Amino acid sequence: MVKSRQTDKEIQDTILYYLWQEGAWGESYTNYEKMRRRLGMVVKNNGKNTDKQLKKLVNDRFVLKLKQGRTYSLNHLYRNTIEERLIEAEFPI
Repeated sequence: MVKSRQTDKEIQDTILYYLWQEGAWGESYTNYEKMRRRLGMVVKNNGKNTDKQLKKLVNDRFVLKLKQGRTYSLNHLYRNTIEERLIEAEFPI
């Protein structure tokens, strides 16, 4: 996938899809640095944009911040909402 200019919602959906692919729900989490490197392949200005949108997802409670912010996982209480959002964004679920 080629880096392209993305809207804030598209970046958020990409983060949610990455965590969904990793199976990071609740206590099963993924490392932030690994996620940031992988998302750098598709998100322009990776660091700033990814950090900003990840903070919004944490504030909206879709994503849980664990281990002093070094790891993240999806909030299992919002599973249906997250999956509907990914389907709407046309990610293959």
